[in-house]
Amino acid sequence: MTTLFVTGGCGFIGSNFIHYVLESDPEVRVVNFDALTYAGNPENLAAAAGNPRYRFVKGDVADRDAVRAALPGADSIIHLAAESHVDRSIQDSGPFVRTNVVGTQVLLDAAKELGVRRFVQVSTDEVYGSLGAAG
Repeated sequence: MTTLFVTGGCGFIGSNFIHYVLESDPEVRVVNFDALTYAGNPENLAAAAGNPRYRFVKGDVADRDAVRAALPGADSIIHLAAESHVDRSIQDSGPFVRTNVVGTQVLLDAAKELGVRRFVQVSTDEVYGSLGAAG
């Protein structure tokens, strides 16, 4: 059985991804690691709560100890947790640096340390930038 460690799983993209994986592949377990900020809603996964292949862990991706405690046994990290509202970043860039930069570094370091084989980062154009006309 494969175990996916999904960050930001209570958000819109994450919760839909988790529902899809649980419904489409009976050989996958999911650990949903989410800080439950303004973007995370545990009700998005209420239907998954009773699934024995689903586990929720409340945690911050920038918290090294919390990540290392929840990550053992994971085969892959699907990193969806991110601050993405540009207007918020103009008012206060700190949370963006903490989650998007430090959080990603913490996850990469933990993945390397614990031998996680795959790391997939998913985000939006607000994080990656727009493709422009040629994209």
